[in-house]
Amino acid sequence: MDITAENLAKLTLIRTSGLGPISVRRLLLRYATAQNAILCATEWLKPTMVLATTASLETELTNLNKAGAWQVFWGGADYPASLKDFPDAPMVLTGLGDKKVLQQRQVAMVGNRAASAAGLTWAKNTAHNLAQAGVVVTSGLARGVDTAAHLGALQGGGPTVAVVAGGIEHIYPPENAGLRAQIIANGCVVAEQPYGMAPTANLFPQRNRIIAGLSLGVVVTEATRHSGSLITAEYALNYGREVWAVPGSPTEERSGGPNWLLKNGATLIENAADILNQLPQTAAPYVQRFRAQPNLFPEEQSRQPDDLLATEELDDMVQPARTRLYALLGSTPTTFDILLRQTGLSEAETNALLTELEIEGHATREADGRWRRG
Repeated sequence: MDITAENLAKLTLIRTSGLGPISVRRLLLRYATAQNAILCATEWLKPTMVLATTASLETELTNLNKAGAWQVFWGGADYPASLKDFPDAPMVLTGLGDKKVLQQRQVAMVGNRAASAAGLTWAKNTAHNLAQAGVVVTSGLARGVDTAAHLGALQGGGPTVAVVAGGIEHIYPPENAGLRAQIIANGCVVAEQPYGMAPTANLFPQRNRIIAGLSLGVVVTEATRHSGSLITAEYALNYGREVWAVPGSPTEERSGGPNWLLKNGATLIENAADILNQLPQTAAPYVQRFRAQPNLFPEEQSRQPDDLLATEELDDMVQPARTRLYALLGSTPTTFDILLRQTGLSEAETNALLTELEIEGHATREADGRWRRG
């Protein structure tokens, strides 16, 4: 597996204890490259932190080569476009299988590990129909709904993506070894964590943000009110993704999560057709969400710790022009002249970006020439 000097430097930073993806992004903004950040490490390295060693990185890369794995790095052409603009986007993803699948339209499906027979059948059939419609089904390879979703997608003839919590070589749960092999042959299995790291409880919420970020939307079927599935829904909301929920009986504990989501603005669905009718071609540009509702979970449960620069705001992250323009659009139509002034873009650039957003369904032009979100 070939790796450039810059990507090796990125790997060094993200494998350094005490550094998370937000901090690494800030270091890249400050020093322009990961190599420069390492050269200037005395300026930001805390006394309790030690840079990842060359030996540890060589071991990781050797193991990945033996396993036939690949890595994609933030900023690279093969990095998933759906993830790249998030402030907490993983700096590196390690995978087995076809990495091109990560660039395709994906819908995430999550739910209870101890789902009912009816819930498993619904998940499997829905994933089957989504796959037949050309949509990649993404989940977490866990027992229950995750397993049913992956199986349904495979039986529908489509690829599927499994995002796992530990290192890429760990097979968890063990009974999904055969399913994992099928996914690698017809999609891919990806992980953020280094080779050799066992899946632990704190890694699953971190994994869930990747499931949400890769997808155009998240389907939540049977899940308790405090299920990890709702952490995935939380990330989907924060990332501006769709959240779909399957209603259930109020007397059934496993319906608590979806029913709560429906009461708080999620879209009710009954089948794959409901999802496909609302599925955009591309995800809307990421805009940091101003919270107008309570979190589904306390911040410490649903956010990945990032110690180095955790107290700093994220607002000064560099935003693409397309994102700046999209952020100015709302439900109230706005004139072209106002958008032109507030973006600081040229007339040609603004026109081109509005046309692009309109084609993708993220912007609508009114009869009087004003613009609003699509």
